[in-house]
Amino acid sequence: MTSIRKNKLFMAVLYVLVFLMLAEWLTPVIVLTETGHKALFLFFIAAGLLMAFLRAPWWFSGPIKILYILWFIVYVYTGDLFFTGEAISFLRTDFSVNFTALMSQNWAQTTDVFRTVLFFTLLWMAIYLIHYWVSFRLSIFLFYLLTVIFIAVLDTFSPYSGDAAIVRIMVIGLLLAGLLHLARWMEGHRILERTDKLAAFAVPLVLLVAVSTALALYLPKAGPIWPDPVPFFTSFSGQGGAGMGGNVGRIGYGVDDSRLGGSFIGDDTVAFHAEVSEGQYWKVESKDVYTTKGWELTENVDESIFYGNDETVDTGFDPAEEEMDLAILSMEQDFPFVLYPYGTASFFMEESPDYQYSPADQRFETYQNGREFEPEVYEIAFNEPSYSLTALRETSDEDLAELSGDFDRFLQLPDELPERVRDLAAEITAGAETVYDKTRAVERYFSISGFEYSQSDIPVPEADQDYVDQFLFETKRGYCDNFSSSMVVMLRSLNIPARWVKGFNEGELIGTTGEIDTYQVTNNNAHSWVEAYMPGVGWMLFEPTIGFTGAASIDFDLELDAEDPVQPEPEELPLEDNPQTAEEEETAVAAGPSFGDRVADFISKNRWKLIWGLLGVSVAASILFKIRRKWMPKLLVSYYRKSGGGSGQFEKAYLRLLKQLDLYGIHRNPGQTLKSYAAYIDSFFGTREMTELTEAYERAVYGDNAESVDWLELRESWENLINRTSG
Repeated sequence: MTSIRKNKLFMAVLYVLVFLMLAEWLTPVIVLTETGHKALFLFFIAAGLLMAFLRAPWWFSGPIKILYILWFIVYVYTGDLFFTGEAISFLRTDFSVNFTALMSQNWAQTTDVFRTVLFFTLLWMAIYLIHYWVSFRLSIFLFYLLTVIFIAVLDTFSPYSGDAAIVRIMVIGLLLAGLLHLARWMEGHRILERTDKLAAFAVPLVLLVAVSTALALYLPKAGPIWPDPVPFFTSFSGQGGAGMGGNVGRIGYGVDDSRLGGSFIGDDTVAFHAEVSEGQYWKVESKDVYTTKGWELTENVDESIFYGNDETVDTGFDPAEEEMDLAILSMEQDFPFVLYPYGTASFFMEESPDYQYSPADQRFETYQNGREFEPEVYEIAFNEPSYSLTALRETSDEDLAELSGDFDRFLQLPDELPERVRDLAAEITAGAETVYDKTRAVERYFSISGFEYSQSDIPVPEADQDYVDQFLFETKRGYCDNFSSSMVVMLRSLNIPARWVKGFNEGELIGTTGEIDTYQVTNNNAHSWVEAYMPGVGWMLFEPTIGFTGAASIDFDLELDAEDPVQPEPEELPLEDNPQTAEEEETAVAAGPSFGDRVADFISKNRWKLIWGLLGVSVAASILFKIRRKWMPKLLVSYYRKSGGGSGQFEKAYLRLLKQLDLYGIHRNPGQTLKSYAAYIDSFFGTREMTELTEAYERAVYGDNAESVDWLELRESWENLINRTSG
């Protein structure tokens, strides 16, 4: 008779299922962190499981894995396929940098290479643990449960969609758990592990899982009563909005805009503080390729330009010819770039980095000694540009036709764009004569046509839907990305060059010193807007989002006729994406915060304390549960002393003693009588107390003579035995 673990085919199936389960762990990590080279990570997992399956010795498998990790680092970070002299020098230098950072406990100075090594180490540990669970314990339930929780949490609280992943995990997990249970059962019953017997048990399991999955997928299903808990929780703090539908992400500055749509939850994490004479829009970058689902960037448009401290930069927005204003930004989050207001002339910071300006996206990335650098404090000299209304009123369609080919990428539109988007843009601007008037007409359209600003209950376009078309004609509900993308697309349909811009709005004014205001800018202030090109004038900022009034400064250098459209006075920029009227704010202040608001505020302010507290309680509870054999007897003795006498109490105490003996490690065999078990207990401890207790229990239960049991006399023997189990 041989163990089922020696059946190579059966174990190979288990390891394949384990690989598929680990892949489900890896996929969301790759997606959410925007990490590349997923195939290479999967190859490492597959190779590790293969060596574990083949029982390769550690002195063979260990060096192979280390060499693979080193090769991965060389290939990904240097582009070399082999260990060249330059690659080895890179490894040596990076090791020195990380070793110095670790010795000085300067964790922020560790490099991406070090983080990659840590990630591989985590994968290595996971492979070893799962190999141990499968090959030695024949149990995978804990890992299966953690996988389900992991995907469910990410699906609920992150932009990752686990709809398909959770189905795959359930199928893989049920098969894996079922096969392992089969293995334990066959070993426990000493059944021969012949292939025909394995098939006889395994085939029904596979069919059952397959049929159950098919029924679950194709039978009609009722909609969820509580589709997404995140907006419900955040509604207590005013961040969640009214709806609970659609995919939910967390608001803040991001890089990947190729798939827009879905709801957002608020995030008041501070991004930076700005000391400036008045509030500004803080630009990060722009994108120019609309894909029907989001925005991407045309690569390699022009060569990057490098600037140093106090060098005059060219952003395409010339500062006004006046004395420069000064802005000081103190970063609370790590960004490898600088944010800048319109009319920026130069940057300055003590670290003297290189400012790499990309004309493709107007983004200033910061580098120091060839590595990405994340500024902490820097100064910006700027002066907002001002535009002549006279020049703007002279812009014409004929001027647009004379623009050079450099503007073609700002007119790009996908062939799949629905024609009704173009028709709507033409209808909105039918009465406008100049390019500027057409642009302003599109900008004003959203505020007068029944559109609604909201971060919740925002759908994601289906595969055959256009993001802008869905917003303009179906939902008319969205946030800044919806409004700004729609304006850019409609302007381009009118042959007006336009680009989509990302950054932060001015934030919340928290203090004033003399003429300098201090603004606190959080992730809630992440924003997108529009830049459109006015021929003969230049690029200008436009703000289509309802509730926001950021706009370029206009020099009214002509007398307006009564029939001319009046330029509205700029209003104060709202401090949050979900603005309130003054009357609503007064009502809210008068009413005071609700109980839900106070609870949400307490959780927000103390979330890390609560998390660490819960973690500490969980660890303490786990330790207490693990050592319950030591402290449980004292608790039981105290309880049964206070509970009085009686045969009923004796019966409960005797059964509790049996459980405690089993927990101690003296197990009662299947079919073993209480009398035989009591004799074994007495021989183990060198007493006759268990036999006495057992005889009394049998008289009370089986002899129908409960009155003959004197619990007060027997309690001393019971206490002696149960105290022995704490040793």
